[in-house]
Amino acid sequence: MRRSIIPFVFVCAACLPVGLDCTEATVNAAEQTFPYKAYISADDVYVRSGPGRNYYPTDKLRAGQAVEVYRHDPGGWYAIRPPKGSFTWVSQRFVRRGGDGLAEVTGKEVAARVGSRFSDIRDVIQVRLKEGEIIEPLPSNDMPSAAMNPSAAKWLKIAPPSGEFRWVHARFVDPNYPKNGIRKAPPGNSPLVQQSSATVVSSKRPTQHAVVDQADRPQSQPVASTTARGVISPEEFQKRIENAELELSVMVAEEPTVWQFDELITEVQSLLNRSETAPQRGKARILLAKIDRFASIKQRHIAVNTLWENTQNRNQYLSDLRRQNESHRPPVDGRFDGQGRLTRVVSPKRGAPRYALVDDAGDIQCYVTPAPGVNLRHYEQRLIGVNGSRGYVPEQRAPHIMAKHVDVLEEAPTKIR
Repeated sequence: MRRSIIPFVFVCAACLPVGLDCTEATVNAAEQTFPYKAYISADDVYVRSGPGRNYYPTDKLRAGQAVEVYRHDPGGWYAIRPPKGSFTWVSQRFVRRGGDGLAEVTGKEVAARVGSRFSDIRDVIQVRLKEGEIIEPLPSNDMPSAAMNPSAAKWLKIAPPSGEFRWVHARFVDPNYPKNGIRKAPPGNSPLVQQSSATVVSSKRPTQHAVVDQADRPQSQPVASTTARGVISPEEFQKRIENAELELSVMVAEEPTVWQFDELITEVQSLLNRSETAPQRGKARILLAKIDRFASIKQRHIAVNTLWENTQNRNQYLSDLRRQNESHRPPVDGRFDGQGRLTRVVSPKRGAPRYALVDDAGDIQCYVTPAPGVNLRHYEQRLIGVNGSRGYVPEQRAPHIMAKHVDVLEEAPTKIR
């Protein structure tokens, strides 16, 4: 679990809200009581699953939106209460639903995985739920159906549990930001408000905004066609191809999990189909090839995250098996890996262990398979101790020993004729 617990005291000048110097910020940080209310000071600020850019984003916040800050972490990251709409994933195997719309955790130390509205990624675990803890299931209509994605049926979306946080960068958190989120408009000569009267802005494709790691980046806006359908003028082609290139640059500056190329591909493909010269078609094809490369990067990123998640699930499964193995392992003499009365086991399954060590009550303590060169038939019904390679039989949920050495602890009782 990646969690930072060191309080954030010193904030560098580059991360300070406007109007604060280092001395004032240090004093304020030292005197700050938690939690406290603050406001987001820019549009499209990423909320992350941990205190750093290497943690995947879970949501975006707009300027003026209120947040509740619980901690200042190193690097200028603020731990906040999960914003409205945040959610977490838990495994369906460890949940029992009730009739009141709530659910109960049925396992021990069940992982609560931080969810993201941008993708199915759920790598970060901040909190582990206790057995019997009550959780609140949420609608999960945005999750792929089980038919399309069989792994979707394994997860239950819930409200973030107590103790779970999200993070935003300090430079976009301002306790003194106006509650209505309104700042003074830029000066009239600012390039942000200068527009050509001949430019018509299209709203078909969403504008890419500045993000927490890419502040004040210029925004791209596609220009609507000023000619009839068919061949477009060289001037309009150049303007639209440049806007498409800029939009791609802004997009790939964000997380690969939020890249969406469909509408951009449609725009560039339209330019290719309506271009009238070979150089224009060449520019469009080059841009399409660039988009295709970034689409491949996104797929590799998703594949790596999926592999990492599957590895984590496998490790958790093996860890659970080891714990079960330890809990089922009987107390034995320290000289042996297993101890008990050797009994033959009859199983219809081919390859199943043929022997087991049982206690005085006849309960199986562990299954035994002879190693090459070891004959266990001579030890049937005898109290023995065995040494060898330890394992586990999942079907029987019991330990298993590949017996390499056998010591007789008690002779078999003599039969009376």
